[in-house]
Amino acid sequence: MAKKLIRKVTICGYGLIGGCIALDLLASKAKIKLVAFDRKAVLERVKKNKAHKVKVESNFSIAVLDADIIILAAPHKANESMLTRLSKNKKLENCLIIDTGAVKSPISKLASSLKFSNGVQFLATHPMAGRERAGFENASPKLFKERAWYLSDDVEMNLDNMKKIDWLLKKVKAMRVHISSSLHDELVSQISHLPQLISTLLGGQTNPELIPLAGPGLRSMLRLSGSPYKVWEEIIQENKTEIIKALLLYRNNLDDVIEKIKKDESLDEIFKDSSRSYTCL
Repeated sequence: MAKKLIRKVTICGYGLIGGCIALDLLASKAKIKLVAFDRKAVLERVKKNKAHKVKVESNFSIAVLDADIIILAAPHKANESMLTRLSKNKKLENCLIIDTGAVKSPISKLASSLKFSNGVQFLATHPMAGRERAGFENASPKLFKERAWYLSDDVEMNLDNMKKIDWLLKKVKAMRVHISSSLHDELVSQISHLPQLISTLLGGQTNPELIPLAGPGLRSMLRLSGSPYKVWEEIIQENKTEIIKALLLYRNNLDDVIEKIKKDESLDEIFKDSSRSYTCL
């Protein structure tokens, strides 16, 4: 199928996620042309990195020319801008376009307002994997192995594009999860965005001089606090309604714990509930 349907894959935005996808495709020895599009400064670093044996291209039109799969792996606003440009590209045909952003409703809404060329479809997706350090230099293969990869069910894919997303997920060994864009944003506010903000707040209130004295508990909880704000700024802005809901629920639970401690009441049930979640890991 790869020879017939998939000859060229273009990754637009060659950071951590784009780099990890590329390394998985390279490791699979798929007989495809793999192209990385980004700023010239980023691509210069890619060319010097022996692990990333991809063709680099700083011209967007050339990078996407004759692509069978285009992966938008840049920040959200950049992905939206590139998607709009792709909708105006009349030379693009029979191509699957996906994104990897952490919020799905805004880009799905945009896509529904755009008209694409023959056989070109956009599928909003989100791999539930990442690291606290950005950049393709921190990429590694198998990041997505057995991790959930959300696929929006808002749009019905044609048969060829269904085969293309099947091929991609098989190469990265991810676990497909079909879900609407709106429900995705609600769920990830609780299981991804909230943990990030809790870790960030904890890191902000912890005295750095005490870190060398800390045990593994604090160290594991602060892992996410190393994530750069430039990665999260757009996520928080685009999903602020659901994030605020998650934060308010957390605040209510925190207030309940505070009151129980004040009154010397047992926290046994809370610890049991937490233990059940931990067991699921």
